[in-house]
Formats: sequence, structure tokens, C-alpha cells
Amino acid sequence: MKLYILHIFKIVGLLVFASLANANDAVDFLKQENVRTYDCPDDKAIPQLENFLNDPNIDENIRIDLQVFKAHWLICVGKNTPAKALLNSIVEQGVIDKTSRSYASLTYQLGFILDVNSDPARCQYYRKSENLAKGKFSDIHLSSQLGLMTVCDTEKQDIGIKLGRMFSLVKKYSETKDIASLAHIHNNIGLLYSSIGQMGLAAEQYEKSYRLGLGVYEAKNSLAPIISVISAYTGSGDFDKAAEMIEELRQGNLKVNTPLTNNWYHYAQSRHNYRIGDYEAMRKSMASWQVFLQQISNQTLLKLYNWYKAALCLEDKNKQCVQKFLTDLDNQDSSYPSRITKHIHFISFLVKAHLFLGDIEAAQKSFEIYADTVSKKEKAQQDSAKVLGVANLHNEIFSLEENLITAEQKRVQSIVAILALIGFVIALTYLTVGRSYLKSLTTDKLTGLQNEQAVLSNIKRVKTPVKGKVNALAIFDVTNFTEVNSQFGDAAGEALLIKVAKCLTDVTRDQDIVGRIRADQFIVCLKSVEERTANDFFQRILGALTRLAVNQGRGNTVNIQSSMHIYSTEGRFSDLDDVLTEIRDMLRRNKGA
Repeated sequence: MKLYILHIFKIVGLLVFASLANANDAVDFLKQENVRTYDCPDDKAIPQLENFLNDPNIDENIRIDLQVFKAHWLICVGKNTPAKALLNSIVEQGVIDKTSRSYASLTYQLGFILDVNSDPARCQYYRKSENLAKGKFSDIHLSSQLGLMTVCDTEKQDIGIKLGRMFSLVKKYSETKDIASLAHIHNNIGLLYSSIGQMGLAAEQYEKSYRLGLGVYEAKNSLAPIISVISAYTGSGDFDKAAEMIEELRQGNLKVNTPLTNNWYHYAQSRHNYRIGDYEAMRKSMASWQVFLQQISNQTLLKLYNWYKAALCLEDKNKQCVQKFLTDLDNQDSSYPSRITKHIHFISFLVKAHLFLGDIEAAQKSFEIYADTVSKKEKAQQDSAKVLGVANLHNEIFSLEENLITAEQKRVQSIVAILALIGFVIALTYLTVGRSYLKSLTTDKLTGLQNEQAVLSNIKRVKTPVKGKVNALAIFDVTNFTEVNSQFGDAAGEALLIKVAKCLTDVTRDQDIVGRIRADQFIVCLKSVEERTANDFFQRILGALTRLAVNQGRGNTVNIQSSMHIYSTEGRFSDLDDVLTEIRDMLRRNKGA
């Protein structure tokens, strides 16, 4: 009997030891595999995760951590419904530590799932997760902040303030060289630009997020921003660029090949074909999309699929199919998110569908909504141009990125310098002397600006602007230069020109082209900008020039007088010489008058 009892104790001891060992393994697993909120767990880790979850002896707190990790993965693969059910079951159990990372993560994930479907309740979750994570879990705090900035309090906070806050985050994470966080922030800047109709700027931000994420995000998650890139380019009317990005998505998906990424690819194809009116190609992409759509639980993608399917029905003159879509649309249980119902192409489809079915009254109502939406969109786009500092913020964000890249390049160059110091010094000396010489050939000696030959050559090489934007230039003529020379001497005239050059340098940006093209004429060129923005900018430059004054000594102060002529084009400056001749003739006639 004593031996039997001793044997039982040994078995129990072994079971306890095995349980403790498994718990330790689970903790090590979570430490090794856990990722930030804006990245995704590796699919290869899931079998081991399931093994831990199936262990009945695992500690309850560790089990909750594992379940929250699983919910994160489910969201990443497009299974939002089971993820939500799992998270809610954890909350209902009521045993989770509400000061833990898992609870903060759980709260954010619930907000994200609601966000996917444009549910207003998302904001209360984002606020709660922000408070839970503050000072403790930086990734959850950042994601919650960005969610609040992007989709919450849209009427309470000016878009310029939101962009300013985003800019401060870019600066912060640029300084720490946190590429993953920067990619996340750029994606949300793209969302803000999209919200004010600036799709060209949004596309640039989305693409920056995508390019940055390629180097740091888990494979399938690195493809997520590319959908936004494609949508923004399509929205800006740049269908060629959208097609290029769809092909890049296809190539990336060949390596990843998950149900969710396949859905992204076929959705992007279908949307593109719909927008360009290629219904036969759309029919093929929709057939492939339907197969993968059944493998995920994403209600937004399902709604989009049903819309495009109805569009094919309309193309095929299938009244029964179109009527079914409209009937389902009126059903509250199948309500569509506002990001779809407020889209002008969706409303346009409704007008056509009602007309096709002969429902003139419904078509009239849809058309009124369409006209009102277009009017509001146009107003929003006009108002967005007035947002204080939007363009400057965009340029400063770009500069910070460049600084980040430059810092990395300098680090690499330092290593190379240590390995080959003598060769580096010789090369640097040669480059310094050579560049100084070349610069002297292209620089106006008095003002330091580009001389006429250099600046005109650079302007002629400016590329065609993106659709909806222009290339613009302005000639600034110092009208009292000759008078100042005659009255106060050459030194006074030179001082005046130097003052003008400095003013132009101070108010323009690095990417703008600035030069002196005659003794008393200067030129400023802006590349690929909105025409209204260019005109406003040139007017500000002219205002700055008119406020300049040069002190000639003995109490004599000379105010600079200048005139301006603007020219813009939707193409390249191929006719630059003719344009300059015409402008100069006009300026000459004005002086003669």
C-alpha cells in the first residue's frame, strides 16, 4: 500500500511538473511571437498556439493572453466574426485583469472590428483602449490615437489640427527610427487626406506606408496598405498607376497566398474593371473573388461584392437580379456602411438601377442625393485648399522622411569611411572641387540663385503633372531697379537684387525651382500642384516682395517695386521659350506705358 501511494504521488508530481513546463513554454511563446497592434502574427505560429489552448491544465491568465493573440491573428486573416465572438467571450467570463496588456489589446481589437464596418461605436473602444494603454503599451496607445484622430470627432476637431498632430507623431517616430510605427502613421495621414478629397496626396501617403512596411511587417500584413494605394490612385483618376499597383499586389500575393490577400487582389481587379467599364474582365475577376470571399468573414468586402454583382446584372439587363439587390439594400439587416452608400459611384449606380426598373420617383431621389453629394464633395475639396498649413505639413513630412533616409545613409557611409579612409578623402576632395566648379557655371554670382541657362534648363525638364494638377511658373520683374541704379548707384541696385533673391529663397521650398533670368527679372516654378494653390502661393510671394525695403544710408530707404506674370500648364513646359518671350514683351509694354 505504501508503495502504491508513493507511485501515485510520483505520477501527480510528474503531471504538475509537465503542466508547469507547458505554462512556461506558453509564456515563452507569447514573448517570442507577440507582435504590435499594427502588424500580424506569423501563420506558422498558429498550430503551436492551438496546442497550448487545448491544454486543460494551462493557467487561466495565460489562456486569456493566448486567446487575445488568436483573435489578433483571426482579424489579420479576415475572420472578424469569430474574432469578435472570441473577444466577447473573454469579456463575459469577467476574469481578465483590466490593467493587463491583453485587456487593452482586446479593447482596441473590438474597436478595430467595428471600424471595418464603419460602426460609430468604434470610437468608445478607441478612447477606452487609449486610456488603458497610456504610458504602458506604446503600440496600442499609438493605434488608438490614430483611430481617434482619423475617424472620431470629425466635426469637433479641424482637419489642420489633426494633420498637425499626425505631423508631430511623424517627427517623434522619425527621431527614434521606428519604421513600423512610421508606416502605420503614414497610412492614417492618407486616410485624412482621403477624407478631404485630396486623393493624389492620399495615394502618396499610402504608398509610403506600403514601401516602409515591406521591410518590417509580416508578409500578408505588408500588402494591406496597397489596397488603399490602389483606391486612392483610382479616386484621383490615375488609372494607369492604379493598374501598376494591382500588378504589384498580384506579384506580392503569389508569395503570401492567403484567403484574405486573394480577396484583396480580386476585389482590386473587380473595382478597377468596374471603374474603367471593362465588364467582361470584371466578370472574370468576380468569379475568382467569389471563391475566396467564402473563406473569410468580412462584411464590407461582401457588401462590395454584392454591389459589383448587381452592376453586372444591370449591364446584362437582368431585372430580377437588380430588383433583388435594391430590396436587400432596403433591408435593415443588410445595411451598408456609409463609406459605400455615400460614395458617388454607388449613388450613380442606384440612379441607373432605378431608371432601368422604371421607378422614376426612386431614381429622382437617388439623383438628388447624388447631386447633393457631388456638391458637398466639390465644396470639401475647395475648403481643403484653405486648411492652414496642409501643403507645408506635407512637405515637412517628406523632409523628415528624407532626413531619416539620409541618417541611415550616413551611418553606412561612416562604416565605408573607416574601411577605406584614404580613398574616401581623395574621392571627397575630387567631388568637392568638381561640384564647386560645376556649381559656379550654373549659379548667378550676385544672388547665388540659378542663372538663366541653368534655371530654364531645369524647368524644361519638369515632368507632366498628375491629373487634376498643373505645373506653374511666375516671372517677377523688379520695376524700379533702373531707377534705383540711377539715383543711388550700382551698389544700391545690387543690394536690392540680393534682397529680392533672399526673399524668394526664404519663402520657397527645396523642390521649387528659383532663378534669375535677367538683370531685373526672377522666375519661380512649382511642380505638379493645384492651380489655385499655385496662384495663392505666387500672390503671397508678390506680397512679400512689396513689403521689402533697402536701406541706402543717410536715412534713405528704398521700397522694392515689382510686378508678376503667371503661366500654368497641364503638360510640360515645352513652349517655355515662346512663353518667356510673350511675358517679357508684355512686361516691356507695361513699363513703356
